[in-house]
Amino acid sequence: MNTTDYIYQPVPQKQLSEAARVNIRDNILPFYTKEPQALDYDEPEGITALYVRLSVDDRQEGESNSITNQKKILERYCREQGYSGTRYYVDDGVSGVTFERKGFKEMLADVKAGRIVRVIVKDMSRFGRDYLQVGMFTDILFPQYGVHFVAVNDGVDSTRGENEFTAIRNVFNEMFARDTSKKLLATWQNKGKSGEHLTVRPPYGYIKHPDDKKKWIVDEEAAAIVQKIYALCMDGMGPTKIANWLRQQRILSPVAYHVEQGRKAMGRIPDDPCRWTTLAVSNILKRLDYLGHTVNFRTRKKSFKTRTSVLTSPDEWVIFENTQEPIIDENTFMIVQNLRKGRVKPTSMGDPPMLSGLVFCADCDSKMYYSRHTRTPSGGIVRFICSGYRKEKCTAHYIRMSTIEEILLRNLREAIAYVTHHENDFIREASDISMRERDREIAKQKGELAKVESRYTELDAIIKRLYEDNISGKLTDERFVKLSRDYEREQDTLKAVIEDTRKELKEQEKSKTNVKGFIAEAKKYTDIKELDATVLRAFVHKILVSEKDKETETQEIQIIYNFVGIFDFEAAIQQTKKPKSTETAVSA
Repeated sequence: MNTTDYIYQPVPQKQLSEAARVNIRDNILPFYTKEPQALDYDEPEGITALYVRLSVDDRQEGESNSITNQKKILERYCREQGYSGTRYYVDDGVSGVTFERKGFKEMLADVKAGRIVRVIVKDMSRFGRDYLQVGMFTDILFPQYGVHFVAVNDGVDSTRGENEFTAIRNVFNEMFARDTSKKLLATWQNKGKSGEHLTVRPPYGYIKHPDDKKKWIVDEEAAAIVQKIYALCMDGMGPTKIANWLRQQRILSPVAYHVEQGRKAMGRIPDDPCRWTTLAVSNILKRLDYLGHTVNFRTRKKSFKTRTSVLTSPDEWVIFENTQEPIIDENTFMIVQNLRKGRVKPTSMGDPPMLSGLVFCADCDSKMYYSRHTRTPSGGIVRFICSGYRKEKCTAHYIRMSTIEEILLRNLREAIAYVTHHENDFIREASDISMRERDREIAKQKGELAKVESRYTELDAIIKRLYEDNISGKLTDERFVKLSRDYEREQDTLKAVIEDTRKELKEQEKSKTNVKGFIAEAKKYTDIKELDATVLRAFVHKILVSEKDKETETQEIQIIYNFVGIFDFEAAIQQTKKPKSTETAVSA
């Protein structure tokens, strides 16, 4: 049918009588108004509270549960019953499983203040979907304050006595909420496992793609700040100092920046829009998203009844690589993580030396803490002392910081020289050494795991024999309880060790040598004149110091490098100076 066949015809205006005007104003218009107003009558005995609530899920059911429709029903009921002095308490877009609702809390405060005599809701589900909490309010608190409670559509009226079906109805209301929560969780998990971003807003440094909201693109202005934060951390600054630096430079905090850009931001804008928090900087320094990856399931809800989220273990994360343009390269990210693992707080003597958190005892694997020896004419000597001595795990050995710095500087110069002139040899040798070290460590851990698992199985057999001896009367109840408790306690300890070892083995088997990462760092430097925090953190992962040999007066120091682990650059350089074969030497 052609639409041109139909032309709008205006309806002639008709004059209404005064009676018709009053009827429309008082009886018809209130039911079609978008937001009906509560009846405005004085109630000398108190307020009649009309409580209405709508959640996001309820909106999907159509108009029946809308705020407007609830108000119409409650107004009609109040007219029929002759209730006046009404006041609306509204919660729009809030789930019924929580009672942390603004409108509900306002109503509850007025109930406890004795201002409300009556609470009316459309049905019990509007009041709430947690049957325990609903019962507490309707059966205990409201009667305590003399409040008359009515649920219109469910036929609940506290003046008529208890309704046998109310408790059952409340349970079904909660079951509905629980079932909805399960469906939403399943949808959420499907999205997360398919690689979609689960976060509502991209992290600082990214924005949503204008044409495809599921994708992130780099926000160049914010990304430059993210890169600066990583650079400052590489220079040895911690999150607190970085936050202070950003504030001094008058750089807008993430929340203030998003607001300035016209975007929605989570959190309240601080009085000083350039005030960065230590937590904000710390979160930026550990987000895998900046490597260009999507990381889902980092948090989960404790229960469908609460909005509180808890952090999950990294084992539960689902990571999709290269889903957006990276802001931070992998080498920088790894160095920053190693740096933050070994961070040390300032002491009363000021900032700790740059080596703090990197030096460990090779004999007991304890950290070596630095100590300033002040009884010298030069004003003090800084030493690293094994902390295992205090725990009676090791001897009281130490090493001067200047000695470590001298060895480190020499080794790093050798490393850069070797990598620069013999890159291919380095790639081959480092890969072989790392693979052997990894295999050796895995074999060692598997051996230890086998022993622990064997003992765990043995304890099962022992506990079973104890039980049989107790049943047969060979072992008293008191003795059985004591022995079984001790063995079960040992089993719990062994179980934790087994889980930790299996997790560590899994990580070891997944790990790989990143020789190219080490080469990339080495190519940034032609020669190192002196050590600084940036150079140190770029190359060194850990320093192992053995106890001094009393006979030879020598002390072994082992450097574990980032990306490649242990590598003897001095021996590698010497090897390159030797002729490759006898024939080559003769012909030369």
